[in-house]
Amino acid sequence: MSEYAPLNPVQIEQQISEAVTQISRSIRPVSEAYNTWQKAELDFKAAFARVFLDADGPMEERKQRAVAGTVDEALAARVAEGEYKRLLDFQRSFRDQLSALQSVQKSVNAAYQAAGHDG
Repeated sequence: MSEYAPLNPVQIEQQISEAVTQISRSIRPVSEAYNTWQKAELDFKAAFARVFLDADGPMEERKQRAVAGTVDEALAARVAEGEYKRLLDFQRSFRDQLSALQSVQKSVNAAYQAAGHDG
């Protein structure tokens, strides 16, 4: 079927059902990615604080030592944040798709009713 072929109400309902399924399937991975990101962020902050408090010297020097000493934790937090945001974007795209399909469904139903069908 062509990408732009006319749709009937049954086809639209099927696509809506698929979009709802994709949204449902995305909930757990998004939640898990969020939890992973938050844990990584806390791990980074705790490591930064430990290095900062253990360092000697002026405040700026201690801060720079903490930055240098927590690169791995900072990287893990940024990677976890990126993964969460990527999954959240996918989830939003499924919701946008659902919204678009619902709009199409309303238009198709209106066209069927105008043509005298129960659509």
